[in-house]
Amino acid sequence: MRTLYFLFILGFFLLFSCKNTDTSNKQVFSTQDLNQVNLALLEAVMEDAFTPPIATRIYAYSHIAHYVTLQSFYTDSLVDISNKLNGLSDLPKPSKENVNAELAALLTFSKTAKKLIFSEHLIDSLSQNIKDKAIENKLSEKTIQASESYAAAIAQHLSDWIDKDMYNETRTYDRFTSTKKPENWRETPPDYETALEPHWDKIRPLVIDSPSVYVPAALPKYDVSKDSDFYKMVAEVYEESKNTTEEKQKIAWFWDCNPILTIHKGHMIQTIHKFAPAGHWMHIIDQITAKENSNYFKTTKAYTLTSIAMFDAVIAAWHLKYKTDLVRPVTYIQEYFDPQWLPVLQTPPFPEYTSGHSATSASAAGVLTAIFGENYFFEDNTQLRFDLESRSFNSFKEAARQVDLSRFYGGIHYMQGVNEGSKQGYFVANIVLEKLNN
Repeated sequence: MRTLYFLFILGFFLLFSCKNTDTSNKQVFSTQDLNQVNLALLEAVMEDAFTPPIATRIYAYSHIAHYVTLQSFYTDSLVDISNKLNGLSDLPKPSKENVNAELAALLTFSKTAKKLIFSEHLIDSLSQNIKDKAIENKLSEKTIQASESYAAAIAQHLSDWIDKDMYNETRTYDRFTSTKKPENWRETPPDYETALEPHWDKIRPLVIDSPSVYVPAALPKYDVSKDSDFYKMVAEVYEESKNTTEEKQKIAWFWDCNPILTIHKGHMIQTIHKFAPAGHWMHIIDQITAKENSNYFKTTKAYTLTSIAMFDAVIAAWHLKYKTDLVRPVTYIQEYFDPQWLPVLQTPPFPEYTSGHSATSASAAGVLTAIFGENYFFEDNTQLRFDLESRSFNSFKEAARQVDLSRFYGGIHYMQGVNEGSKQGYFVANIVLEKLNN
């Protein structure tokens, strides 16, 4: 009888001990999981039809949340960037006891992402999937609860910081009114929308000191005489449209990245949602890290530094757009070349100089080149879901240059606009790499 009692007590003790064993160091989550949460965020941003500038904000803050949480556990594998981001005070230091680092980081990502989007149900589903995987892989209830508490503390601190970036304030500022002067931007066909995010340069950058950090080449003076530099700059766009090829149009559409494309058929308007420019590059990171099975830290770094660079590059580009307030090609061409002319792509509703897509792409290419190398071949299948072919590139910089040409081929930018946008993007990327890699 005594033996049976002893065995009963021993069994109960072992069962209880197993249930409460510290599983915090168990490796459950991998690059595949980080890629999956990134893709879920891309889908949410696309479904909510956020504009390109706002999309960069969502990607950057969500990935920063993941990075700083993970880094707090793996100080030898990731550089601490929290003290290098503008306005971010020292992170809290909640107890790490029983916390699984990767689980906490993914949950911090989810909590931050949920704050920034409309489709909260998508992030709720994402968070549940993360916790379900933790349970399936036998992380203890204690570990899951501790990890969620850790994530909540970091996410709340970041939330307070995010709220001070001037985004909420800029939602209340006056709309931008076009001057109607010939040299300035005016509403463009087919939708003639009001100017998008005219106060985006009031948003706090993450790394650069000022939106005016890059000084572009001077624009030619507005002129309608045929021998003027301005007329020749516009004529280059017009002549390109007359000599376009199927390949050039494919390039234009591949990099269109219009998050709210409208199709007009009589009185009917159909809206198609796509990835914004920054979303396209975040999808490229998913593809290349999956292809080479990048380790968790390298993948984390790629997503975070790239999204930070794109965020700051867009702020800098938008600053110049509204400072120069330059007329778009379609407006000038319809007035002085051909009243029936339309570009291949829909002209986005904001001033021309500099090209935001060029700045975004060059900043991404600059960071990714530093992480993966100069001559990194990759195939981009981002647009397959939109019935466009995949395209291959011998380097990130080659892809970024194709972005420049796509805006010119599409008839929505002057060549100077894309060239300077590209220089601006690389300039910002270099600042981000210099400050955050050391």
